[in-house]
Amino acid sequence: MAGSNSNTNKRTLRPDGRPSQGNTLRPLACELSCTHRADGSALWKAGLTHVLAAVYGPIAPLVIAKENPNLGMVSVVIKMADQGQQQQSNNQTLEYGQFLHDVLTACIDVAKFPRCVMEVVLQVIQSDGSMLACLLHAAVAALMDAGIDLLYMPVATTCLVVLPSSLDGTKKKKSRILLDPTSAEEFEDDDCSSVVVLVNEKNHPGAILGSHTFGGGVPLEDLLACVQVASKACHAIPAFFRLAMEQKVTRESQTLWSR
Repeated sequence: MAGSNSNTNKRTLRPDGRPSQGNTLRPLACELSCTHRADGSALWKAGLTHVLAAVYGPIAPLVIAKENPNLGMVSVVIKMADQGQQQQSNNQTLEYGQFLHDVLTACIDVAKFPRCVMEVVLQVIQSDGSMLACLLHAAVAALMDAGIDLLYMPVATTCLVVLPSSLDGTKKKKSRILLDPTSAEEFEDDDCSSVVVLVNEKNHPGAILGSHTFGGGVPLEDLLACVQVASKACHAIPAFFRLAMEQKVTRESQTLWSR
């Protein structure tokens, strides 16, 4: 009888131990000022997905032709931990970089930095799903650490939409939505699932600043359900931004007074 209960409990859990309802985030961690040479840096961890971000600037661009006399420019560089993985996923890396460039350019007050460029370098240390959201959060944390003004606080939420036909071999009316999926969940059934990344604004969770979809198309009903999930889940991310900043200020004040 005990063995039967154990099997039942396993079936109610996701691969990483979270409840099967799919509405919980993985454990989060954030540390600021991780590197010394960058103007701002952050190490962002979401479960086993770890990204180190470094911000350089605002500085004058190396190529004068790329200088904008009215607005600042944002440059995003993504590096994978494994060079072989970097070559295999080069197209996806470019896709990630363009999406992050568009979102960050819209959120940074670029009018304050004419003729300057802000370079955001993102190093993927470990990858285990929900990569694009982790890249964005690491970049935002590093920008905060560098003291760059933001017009909006972007918060990314990743939802895995599993179509009804892939659930236990039966058809159901509603798709299953898993929040913050792992790599195993993202690639478990490519034919019947799609990953939707929604970028909300901190003060207005219902406002979508950007969206990106991997896999097949998502029905409108499922997309609206993802928006509802994202608006509820996005409150946890700014809390970690605030906690990381408080820890940095405390650490720096202790270092200052210890002298």
